[in-house]
Amino acid sequence: MKVPGSAQFVAIGTPEKRSLLTVMELSAYAWFYTALAAFAVYACVYRWVIHRNFKGPKPWPIIGATLEIVVSRAQQELGDRMVRYSKLFYPTWKMRFPGVDYVVSVDPANVEYVLKTNFSNYPKGESQQTILYDVLGNGILNSDGDLWRRHRKVASHEFASKILRDNSSASFKVHAVSLCTILNQAADGNKPVDMMDLAIRLSLESVCKLAFGVDMGLLDPSLPETPFSKSFDAVTNRIADRYVDPLWKLGRFLGVGPEAAMKRNLKVVSSFAQKLVLTRKAELESTQQMRADLLSRFVEAVEKEPLSSDPVKDLEDVVTNFLLAARDTTASAVMWTLYAISSNLHVEEKIVEELLRLESENQAMAEDNSTEVSQSDDSHPRESFAHFVQLLSYGAVNHKMHYLQAAISEAMRLYPPVPGDVRVAIKDDILPACGTPIRAGDFFNLGAYIQGRMEQVWGEDCLQYKPERWLKDGVYQQESQFKYPVFLGGPRLCLGKDSALLHLKITLATLLRFFSFKLVPGHRVIPKFTVTLVMQYGLKMTVHKRL
Repeated sequence: MKVPGSAQFVAIGTPEKRSLLTVMELSAYAWFYTALAAFAVYACVYRWVIHRNFKGPKPWPIIGATLEIVVSRAQQELGDRMVRYSKLFYPTWKMRFPGVDYVVSVDPANVEYVLKTNFSNYPKGESQQTILYDVLGNGILNSDGDLWRRHRKVASHEFASKILRDNSSASFKVHAVSLCTILNQAADGNKPVDMMDLAIRLSLESVCKLAFGVDMGLLDPSLPETPFSKSFDAVTNRIADRYVDPLWKLGRFLGVGPEAAMKRNLKVVSSFAQKLVLTRKAELESTQQMRADLLSRFVEAVEKEPLSSDPVKDLEDVVTNFLLAARDTTASAVMWTLYAISSNLHVEEKIVEELLRLESENQAMAEDNSTEVSQSDDSHPRESFAHFVQLLSYGAVNHKMHYLQAAISEAMRLYPPVPGDVRVAIKDDILPACGTPIRAGDFFNLGAYIQGRMEQVWGEDCLQYKPERWLKDGVYQQESQFKYPVFLGGPRLCLGKDSALLHLKITLATLLRFFSFKLVPGHRVIPKFTVTLVMQYGLKMTVHKRL
């Protein structure tokens, strides 16, 4: 077809046009596959040539080690993989993520340097605070500088008081008796129990009573539902994922994927915290009397000197911070210690021997003083439990239960309640023990879980559960807080350390005095790494009364 005054025109759909389109398509495909092949070559060079001497998982362009870590979490192998890298590159190695390096060191000298010697250069950091803010706000676990010091001043005053110690001891004993009552019913009915669920109930009941002055009723034999706990668990699990998810902010902005569920669970947590705060403020205003709990202290402190322009939100942050610090960590320690002890019969026997000796000494002392001693009555088990916990005085728990304390410390060495903690470098620095450089903005990972499995730190038997390593001539010996950073160290040493250990010893002494525990056949115990160390499938156990 021709058009007057123009060049020859090729109609659409003619063989010539189709040939032209085919050539263009082939050319586009060629460019695409050439670019893809070039990127693949570059990725291989980047990973195995440029980073051939990189101490850590070899990073990919753009995504770094994100894919490897996400897959490891999904396959429940994250802990084992981190341990393997630490053994391979001891004492320090790196994980490269988009825009930031994670520096992992298990050398106690480096841990001390970050937590104490050069403390001012390694705060929580703004980038990490952003990850945690939705849950912890500006609370003690997520603040730095003057704000952190103000939080710590109020909290340290409360933790140092004799009133708190006495109230704690009495409360821990009451809750231990309640838990034993539940276990006694399970033993009578030959029903397995989930000790992870019971440990979480126990610790939440305790922290709400001591820190907030509230009875939750979670240890009622009917075991009422705990929607708050489920939401809080989901929130802490998602928080851990955010550390390796470069798109979490986009997900939160769009309200899609895991961040959509996160938003729903945060509403439950916030509602719980807000209700506690408003109830307490109303009580204090109506009675004009100060109560002996942590929340009341903070209400008073915030009224005198507000932490921000929103005092109610500040107090909600206090609630969520201490829930995470006390509920999750104590529950983790109870479940993992019970698992470790029940898996090592000789350890269990020594603990029971120590507890029976405590009973005998108390009986002998009472007879020498011609004091009437109430006897435990097997036909009334709750009375027997109550009688035993009265023997667990502050002095007895701290000076006559050395083997139990060693068993607890050893369990937390292998299964620390907080498996890892992070600090963010403000300025470029060099770690003293190995000369590893750290850039400003890099994350320093304090890996208590990894460190407890290092032969260079704990010896060739580091993977064995061995309470004896904590004893010298039968007396418990403490380790350096930087070799054993379970309670952190330096200026941020855990304020509730002594209270937590008191809780653990009273609870476990009472449980092991009256019951033995066996893992349900076929039940898999797999560590689950969230903000705290829990168990992927819970801790299903059978309970047997001790004769």
